[in-house]
Amino acid sequence: MNTELNTTMVHSERDIKRIENAIDNAIEVADELIRIAGEENLRLESGRPTSLDDLLVRKQKLASEFDSFFKRFKAEREVFLYASEEKFNNLQDRIQILAQSFMENASQLSRAMSANERRINAIMRAIRDKQDASALPSYGAAGQGARSTPYAASLKGGRKA
Repeated sequence: MNTELNTTMVHSERDIKRIENAIDNAIEVADELIRIAGEENLRLESGRPTSLDDLLVRKQKLASEFDSFFKRFKAEREVFLYASEEKFNNLQDRIQILAQSFMENASQLSRAMSANERRINAIMRAIRDKQDASALPSYGAAGQGARSTPYAASLKGGRKA
């Protein structure tokens, strides 16, 4: 998306083509961002912990490209007016779809973080319960303190102390 635009003379077909190519590149980047957000959502919907590192690196690079396009667009708005209405409509459609994808993605990320927090709380609760249970004194049938071992007790054959 590093196509330089000539802001002083934009009347040639070549200049208009360059502007429309910049818009086409922005549309391609938006499509790829939409695809990545969809893939991220699928991974998150599974409900299982999953790594998103591969997608995040790509998403950040593409978002940076998309941001650069819009900074250039904002700085040279009058130049982009030479592009066809169809190109602008396509770009606008992609931006709306991208916004929806990112909103859904943010919702999925929030749900995944909540699920991870619940998992962590359950694990921590189980650890605390186990520690609390092992801290309680054990008593034998006659009321005397029972000797505890670091091994699990079983009526079936197993490890002997």
